Amino acid sequence: MNTKTAVIAGASGLIGRRIADRLLADGGWNVIGLARHVQTRPGVQWIAVDLADRTDVGQKLKDIAASHIFYAARYDHPVEGKTEDIETNNAMLANLVTVIEANGRLEHVHALHGSKWYGHQLGPVKLPLEEDNSARSPNDNYYFVQDAFLRARSAGKAWAYTSSRPHAFCDPAVDVPRSAGLVIAVYAEVQRELGLPLDFPGNATGYQAHTQFTDLGLLSRAIVWMATEPRCRNEAFNVVNGDSPRWCDLWRKFAGWFGMQEGAPRAIKFVDYMADKGPVWDAVVKKHSLKAPPLDQIALWAYGDYQFRPDWDIVSSMQKARALGFTETLDSFDMFARQFENYRKEKIIP
Repeated sequence: MNTKTAVIAGASGLIGRRIADRLLADGGWNVIGLARHVQTRPGVQWIAVDLADRTDVGQKLKDIAASHIFYAARYDHPVEGKTEDIETNNAMLANLVTVIEANGRLEHVHALHGSKWYGHQLGPVKLPLEEDNSARSPNDNYYFVQDAFLRARSAGKAWAYTSSRPHAFCDPAVDVPRSAGLVIAVYAEVQRELGLPLDFPGNATGYQAHTQFTDLGLLSRAIVWMATEPRCRNEAFNVVNGDSPRWCDLWRKFAGWFGMQEGAPRAIKFVDYMADKGPVWDAVVKKHSLKAPPLDQIALWAYGDYQFRPDWDIVSSMQKARALGFTETLDSFDMFARQFENYRKEKIIP
């Protein structure tokens, strides 16, 4: 087997971790992780580098003859609803690709993007969301600039690129607060401690809306598939679990899993609702001898508000990937149940 060398930008993040896991499990890869601070992870060579600094990238990576770049980095994440730093995000990708390309072994660049490409976060859009047919979002987005860079840079070259468009990243990790699973699980335990039912935090219309998620294990497998399947060259692909449950159906199952009464839509704003619930969560932690951090650190409540705000359907088509051979699907409730079980195992919830 010919060993390939993969550089993972953003390797300390959740998606970068899962890509590394996938490559190491597959075998035949030298894996190099890039992050601003050196990490420790068996099987991964780490390089501390600031991708926004062209000089630093050139000095640190000038001798790295990588065949594949998996780009899962992003400049500091803004507060929900605020504009991304487009210039810096594009410069980071361009700096990395330019330096690695010069070493002459580059075969493929994969850029992690997302379903915000279509503008679903702004309001209802025509469904299903399709990579080659749906309109792109009318607002500015660094995805568009990165895509244009990769398209132009790879033209006439031996290397190709792909990009992925997942939706609502989901993972059982307990150390990243930007997590729908942690938002739901901790909220449920606060409600239980207060003697309240599991009220739905969105409005009544949103309770009936179809939604979707992307398990990060599935995403990592899809990304490696794109990077190694010749038919995927220079294409973008949606990556979601493949189902589109209504929130009301999921919520009923969540209530059952936590052994609680299903509540009603309450249009809760988590940032405000959780502002005074720290002592309630502290009581849960003490009562059950949990290893959980404080309420304002365990989950990003603004992210919860973002997830539950839409009261319209959001559904991405997976037909393009299916047609080329990526047929994996996941049941989204089963995915959440596995996350909840892991939180319990790690003593984050009782």
